[in-house]
Amino acid sequence: MAPSALGIGIPASSPAVPDHLREHVEKMLKNMSASMNASPFDWEMFSIDLNEDLTGLISKLGEKDWDVVMLGVGLRAGSQELVELFEKIINIVHQKLPKAKFAFNTTIEGAQEACQRALELPKV
Repeated sequence: MAPSALGIGIPASSPAVPDHLREHVEKMLKNMSASMNASPFDWEMFSIDLNEDLTGLISKLGEKDWDVVMLGVGLRAGSQELVELFEKIINIVHQKLPKAKFAFNTTIEGAQEACQRALELPKV
């Protein structure tokens, strides 16, 4: 059975993404999804709406026993508001999925490598 991986990030349409980068970020997120869907992971992506509470995320976390949760680079690079959101997400994931590993990509393209690293899997 493939390891389950949940990506959590902000969509390209988010106000946290500068206007001049939105098209590029959208393209990179589509490429990441294609790459992860072709990977050995049972992959799903959950986009955070900065104007909503985190009940949708809590519901998504309860859908399965995720092996790894990857928090996107967009959540970790930015404003104080994003840092505080990142902290909330980390604490919610830790509470709901105490056995899940955390993965942190440094680029959008690095999602698969981050998940492999977190689960100590060989690179494919």
